[in-house]
Amino acid sequence: MNISKVAFFILLFLLFQPIIFAENSYAVKDMTLTVFADGIVRVSAVILVNEDEVSVTLPLLSPQTHVFNLAVFDENAVPLDYEFGEVNITIYSLGAGNVLLEYDTDFLTRKEAGLWTLTINTPFELNVIFPENSVLIYINAPPSLISSDGGKIKLTLYPGDWEISYELVYQRTTTDTATQTTTQTVNQVIPPAEVIPVAAYYALVVCAVAAVAIGIGLSKRRKKFKNLRREELEIVRFLKENNGRALEAELREAFPSIPRTTMWRLVKRLEKKGILRVRKVGLQNVVELA
Repeated sequence: MNISKVAFFILLFLLFQPIIFAENSYAVKDMTLTVFADGIVRVSAVILVNEDEVSVTLPLLSPQTHVFNLAVFDENAVPLDYEFGEVNITIYSLGAGNVLLEYDTDFLTRKEAGLWTLTINTPFELNVIFPENSVLIYINAPPSLISSDGGKIKLTLYPGDWEISYELVYQRTTTDTATQTTTQTVNQVIPPAEVIPVAAYYALVVCAVAAVAIGIGLSKRRKKFKNLRREELEIVRFLKENNGRALEAELREAFPSIPRTTMWRLVKRLEKKGILRVRKVGLQNVVELA
């Protein structure tokens, strides 16, 4: 009788072992949400997986329709195949020990009357890094930890529902500088008896026409750059300092605070204004000053 009971429990253990193993086939080692000033949130996760499992299914923090710029790699930076569900992602991770998952979403934040609100329903512990100059106005529960990351507010949150409101406060400094204008007047007296040579006359006419043309060109150029935003001017300045061209990836690396989608919108807007042009070289985009 005792032997039968032991055999029965062993059988139960063997039957339920795959279920228990499947439920623990992955573990989230680190998950960080980086919130940008325009409300886009970048989700970055390091996930430990079983190398013998063909795939692993993870919940997403936002619906699939609000996920973009998604990238999935193993520990050797080899891209992995994946499939979307409505609220999850299945990653084909056979042979991988770690999975690096990253995506952007516009689903987690909303802005009302100048106040941003971040809403998260998370099954994992995660970190949230807020933009520079953020001031927390409301949080629905005490976080596990409040710290700083490069001068930015960082919260560590335990699994559950979170609602956090914050405001972006910018300190504006106005410096009134007196404008100094120096006017130099050169009086040239030409004796009445002097006659300007014909060649010199034509040279003066050519110089005058050239000066007018240069002035018109500069005026058009100033008008073209007149209404550019600060980020757009910084991109143009960066290209000028790099011989007038750079890979799109180099632009993203040079301006890490600008999300990928925002960077692409800035480039396309400058291209529409005739300041930049984008051409395809192999699998990469080259951005050049027009």
